[in-house]
Amino acid sequence: MDYILTKPQTVEGYAVHRMVAGLLEGATGLHHDAGDTLVIRTDAPLPNGEGNILGFSLRACVSVKNNGRHRYFPTTDWRSRHAWLERKRIQHGFEIITVHCTARHYVVDKPPKKFTIDDTQFTGVLKIVEPEKFALALQNGIGNTARAFGFGMLIL
Repeated sequence: MDYILTKPQTVEGYAVHRMVAGLLEGATGLHHDAGDTLVIRTDAPLPNGEGNILGFSLRACVSVKNNGRHRYFPTTDWRSRHAWLERKRIQHGFEIITVHCTARHYVVDKPPKKFTIDDTQFTGVLKIVEPEKFALALQNGIGNTARAFGFGMLIL
């Protein structure tokens, strides 16, 4: 059976592979990246039900606040990043079907200031469960840190 999934055009290569692998959960299948859609052919059923299922990309500054200061996780700590996204998904009306993240440190060097922020790139598949909350997430972004540097915008 063929499934067609909407995805951001910017998500490609290994990120697409991770999305498909997460959806198939070990089942075999083929996929074709058609730019803004992903065609998946498999005998295995994909997650379905009520709500829209979409591919997504999110660049976020993942942190926790401690005494008013941001504390960033080590770049190898994907579990803390997934937990951060789990808290955000509850707040913004969606479920995570599958997600993959990569992280690095982003250095902002604008004299007289120089500082480092977390740069986490999430790619995956989500299901909209609360359309009103989700619409606000699209409009206002996810996360509060580093928006001036292009972070927080959910790309579908």
